[in-house]
Amino acid sequence: MRDINKVDLRLIDTTILLVFLGTIRHRKATIVAQEMGLTQPAVSHALKRLRNIYNDPLFLRRAHGLEPTSLALELAPRVRKIVRLISETLDETREFVPAEAATDLRIGAFDYELTGVLPQLVAQLRKDTPNMNVHAFPLANKEALDAMVQGQIDLSVGYFDLPLGNDSTFVAEKLYSEHYVLAGRSDHPLFSGNLTLERIAAANHLLISPHGQIRNMLDHALHLQGFKRKIQTIVPSLFSALSIVENSDLLVTLPSRVAKSNGQRFNIAYKPLPIEGGAFHIHAVRHVRDANNPLHTWLLEQFRSVIRN
Repeated sequence: MRDINKVDLRLIDTTILLVFLGTIRHRKATIVAQEMGLTQPAVSHALKRLRNIYNDPLFLRRAHGLEPTSLALELAPRVRKIVRLISETLDETREFVPAEAATDLRIGAFDYELTGVLPQLVAQLRKDTPNMNVHAFPLANKEALDAMVQGQIDLSVGYFDLPLGNDSTFVAEKLYSEHYVLAGRSDHPLFSGNLTLERIAAANHLLISPHGQIRNMLDHALHLQGFKRKIQTIVPSLFSALSIVENSDLLVTLPSRVAKSNGQRFNIAYKPLPIEGGAFHIHAVRHVRDANNPLHTWLLEQFRSVIRN
């Protein structure tokens, strides 16, 4: 790839940028042509102009369609950001009509929110705004914040270590409060009596930890009472954990909404943890540049509606 400073910017227009993004999304020139109302030769010509500009094939012909090169994948978020900024300047004075909007919503969330809130949100959006596409990324806390700074996602939902560093960079809105419960198979003997820290410490546990962390607030509470739980299995995702728990003697600590929504599906029972002050808050976080974006304001209201229901 040649030095970008030598690229004549006059060779770049919004059409070839939209063709590029359409090809990234669909991987077929015929579909891009139909979507944009262009002829297939026009799409091919636009891609040829981009190849000449960046001195890279960008898309390789394969049996299943066009495969992006590593450079194309690297350029995609930058081009998407440029197109979004151009779109915002054009739509700034127009009324936002959700039913007519056609865009991609990029949401960062951890496993709990991806399984507990996102399914209902997607179902609601598919009914009311069929032209909106949802792309969820398994990002939480610092990773999600970094992705927002880079323009890779629009907002993130989950637990954050507030305050979020530089207060002028992000806008955080509380969605709901949550607390942990202890879950296990429906006939687990631990649920037959009072749930105490001593009995919890004597049981066998499974931990959900996508990043290798092996302690949480339950461990802290046990430590204060001179106990330590026995973690025998660590998995990175929620559904693998629930599949293991329903068929074993292992127990897992979960947010209450997750346990409630998956109780019947996985045949698990659950009880609140005997811990004082175990509540935490789930926030929706946006970059400050999107604070007044009507699309994001509307999306937040959709999250609130799902949570209320």
